[in-house]
Parts: sequence; structure tokens; C-alpha cells
Amino acid sequence: MEECCNCAERKTVRTEEEKKALLARINRIAGQIGGVKKMVEEDRYCEDILVQLAAIDRAVKSLSGVMLARHMHTCILDDVKAGDTRSLDGIVELFKRFL
Repeated sequence: MEECCNCAERKTVRTEEEKKALLARINRIAGQIGGVKKMVEEDRYCEDILVQLAAIDRAVKSLSGVMLARHMHTCILDDVKAGDTRSLDGIVELFKRFL
């Protein structure tokens, strides 16, 4: 498995395929947010806007899940294999943010 995290620079190397998939999700979310903005500008019914906001929330949580899984299977695993368990503290803090 290629090393994904460089602790000195804190970067994650992603394949072009990974970037494309992540950016597609991000662009979809951005489009949804743009749609909600337009709905507000058009004085759309609150419930309709709330339904769209719930969809955005699910999309962001799904993206976070993909990112978290990738981080754990690559960056964290690579650190632990190398004998560095400090990144486990970081993952614990990340989990706290999602609770």
C-alpha cells in the first residue's frame, strides 16, 4: 500500500480516480446548496427548503464517511504499521466531532 500521509507536510496523496470521485460528490453538494440558496431567494415554502437541507446533511455525512474510512484504512494503518500510534489520538478527536 502506498504511503498516503506525510506527517511533516500533513498531505494525503490520492489517485486521480479518488480525486475525481470526491470532487464529484463535493460538486453535487455545492449544487444542492446553490439550489437551497435559490429557493430562499424565491421565498419557497420552509418545509421544501428543510427537505433539501436534510438531503445536503446526508450527502455531507456520506462524504465524511468515505473520507474517514479512507483515512483509517491508509493513513492511520500506515502510521500504526510504522510503530507510530500518535495518529490514533487524532482519529479519536475526529470521532468526537462526528458524535
